[in-house]
Amino acid sequence: MIDPTTTTAIVNPHLLDVLANILLFFGIGALFVPLLQRLKISPVLGYLLCGIIIGPHGLGLFVDAHPWMKNITIRETDTVHLLGELGIMTLMFMIGLELSFHRLKELKKYIFGLGLAQILISALAIAVIARLFNNAPEVATVIGAAFALSSTAIVMKLLEERHLSNQPVGILCFSILLMQDLAVIPILVLTASFTGDDPAGVARAIITAIIVGIVTVTAILIVGRKLLGPLLHSATLARSPEWLAVFTVFMVVACAILTNIAGLSLALGAFLAGLLIAETEYRHEVEVIIAPLKGLLLGIFFLSVGMMIDIQEVLSHPVLLLVSVAGIYLVKITILFPLCLLFRIDARRAAKASIFLSQPGEFALLILGVAMSTRLMPVEDVQFFFLVTALAMAFSPVLFRFAPLAGNFAARIMGQREMPEALAPQEEEEAPRKVIIAGFGRVGQMIAQILEEQKIPYIAFDYDAALAKTMEEAGTPIICADARHIETWQKFCDEKIMAAVIAIDDFDAKVEVLASLHNNWPLLQVIMRCRDTVEMNTLYDKGADYVVAETQESSLRIAQVLLGKAGTGLTEAENIVSKIRRSEALTQS
Repeated sequence: MIDPTTTTAIVNPHLLDVLANILLFFGIGALFVPLLQRLKISPVLGYLLCGIIIGPHGLGLFVDAHPWMKNITIRETDTVHLLGELGIMTLMFMIGLELSFHRLKELKKYIFGLGLAQILISALAIAVIARLFNNAPEVATVIGAAFALSSTAIVMKLLEERHLSNQPVGILCFSILLMQDLAVIPILVLTASFTGDDPAGVARAIITAIIVGIVTVTAILIVGRKLLGPLLHSATLARSPEWLAVFTVFMVVACAILTNIAGLSLALGAFLAGLLIAETEYRHEVEVIIAPLKGLLLGIFFLSVGMMIDIQEVLSHPVLLLVSVAGIYLVKITILFPLCLLFRIDARRAAKASIFLSQPGEFALLILGVAMSTRLMPVEDVQFFFLVTALAMAFSPVLFRFAPLAGNFAARIMGQREMPEALAPQEEEEAPRKVIIAGFGRVGQMIAQILEEQKIPYIAFDYDAALAKTMEEAGTPIICADARHIETWQKFCDEKIMAAVIAIDDFDAKVEVLASLHNNWPLLQVIMRCRDTVEMNTLYDKGADYVVAETQESSLRIAQVLLGKAGTGLTEAENIVSKIRRSEALTQS
């Protein structure tokens, strides 16, 4: 038995504090943020507001007088900042998953051209303004470089909320943000060098940092591309979601550690890991596995930013703080907008991107922190700029609401001229409706063959990685994914989906998929295969629109139904199916 007198020795106060902080965060995420969303308040703004309330400058001020309030406040923010850093890493990893090396090559003009120009000109302009307030040249340079960068976490999250992350304006913003992430290390080296080192030493340090960074990124990409694919294909456990999740986390952490050792950011390493996995057939499954963590961990990051805002300090210097925040917005907007026009971005998108990227970001906190640790800047000045940064980030969701109005106004000022933009996707006048095929065995492949012959677009899911890879290399529109994950369907089910075909063998899986589709898209036509009449009756009872018994005829019957839905006449559809049937008979004979 455990001696009650010794139990107190087992209790770890620090562990209890950490668990209490995590419990409080989950309570905020589960209760208060959804309530704020019902009031049409962005989750980002919701987390920021909650961070102000529960942070050391909110309810934390009253803990000494009311000890019970310790349970609803977070005064030690180290754990929160650590989890927030993981949130940024997760975001960058997911961005990497959605891109490709080919897409990055297309964007190099905006990454290394527009992005670099924005950093240099914005930093110079802000440094000149800082110099006017009697700051030393070194201090003004650091302030300019810090505030020239934007918040990747806030911008990408807000773009995602508005379904803009994969639109031209979202891709433009990401291109500039990626260049900003790459510029952080040279800026940090420059900041740390303002301690009396000679200029030649500073130049060497910056050049060395850039070379080490380039070599590290190149090595990760080359080695990763050569080893990752074979490693995934040779692993017999690759069909296990648990193994895939563990392997993904391993890749993200390993790449993040390597980039951090080289002096680059953890987030950049996570982004590279996403790029590497995006080249494999597991990218969609990994995205489904990791997606829930992204919102959770990013919420902690926004919470940590809110905790930095000292309301008393804001009330002590309201005019100076608000003027500083507005000044940063104004300077960055007036610089980026004409730069976008120079890079042939149309006025509407240029105005939106300029507003989206007008706030300072999390890297400003890091750079200013280095300036304080090297005693380049006094603590009180750094605290002021911390507050300016946090306030500017907190106002971002509000500012985002004005971006469409600013875009329309800019378009009118420019005479509604639509300038050519390389980022804009090629859109057809009327995209044809497509079919989703879940399960790509013999039945699924025969259906796909008929759809291809009739120029009816489709996308196939199959959890067999080897099959998906082989088919994808042959040009088949297929992804390696588990059809039971509704998140996979959510990426492809929209108003342009004509029907869903469930050609999976496993009966329980078929029923699970059917139930999910029926709950999420009750009007979606679902066509299924089955083994016998018992399964047929069950599937009809579960909501299937068409169920075909499992013989060679099943795939032909399903295809005939799809042709009818695509507008093919009854006689023509029968002739097409009969032709395939005769061809199959000759092959077997």
